[in-house]
Amino acid sequence: MPRDIEEIKFYLIKFSSQFHKNFSSFFRRGSDDKYNCNKNQIRAITIIGRNKSIIPTDLGKCINMEKGSLTTLLNSLEDMGLVKRENDPLDKRKVIVQLSKEGEGYYRKIEEKVLSQIQEVLKPLTEEEIQILRESLKNVVSILDKVGEKNG
Repeated sequence: MPRDIEEIKFYLIKFSSQFHKNFSSFFRRGSDDKYNCNKNQIRAITIIGRNKSIIPTDLGKCINMEKGSLTTLLNSLEDMGLVKRENDPLDKRKVIVQLSKEGEGYYRKIEEKVLSQIQEVLKPLTEEEIQILRESLKNVVSILDKVGEKNG
């Protein structure tokens, strides 16, 4: 088992390095970005867009942000007109965060840009290698979800 853990440590570090080298640029500001959103704002918009609506606590868990920082982030996105906060009709103590119409358009633009960049990064791969990567990532995410459920 210790050898397995050592290898997992090695591959986690290697994966993190390769991921950031090849994919983290997708979340950086673009020169054509009229909102000039930072990485965390873009990540938040992407998560909200995929979920359609989310409570701030869950969003904070997704992007690993504390409540105070998350409030500041949401305030900035709301000031830009990209998100809106509403009371949960089923539980008045909860707030639901959704994209505004403008936010939905920006989310679609981000998604198109990311898809285009992923296609560019994966160009050197064969179709078979792309399928292997897809299945491997699916397995890694599934396992990490399981680890996350047990750890908090």
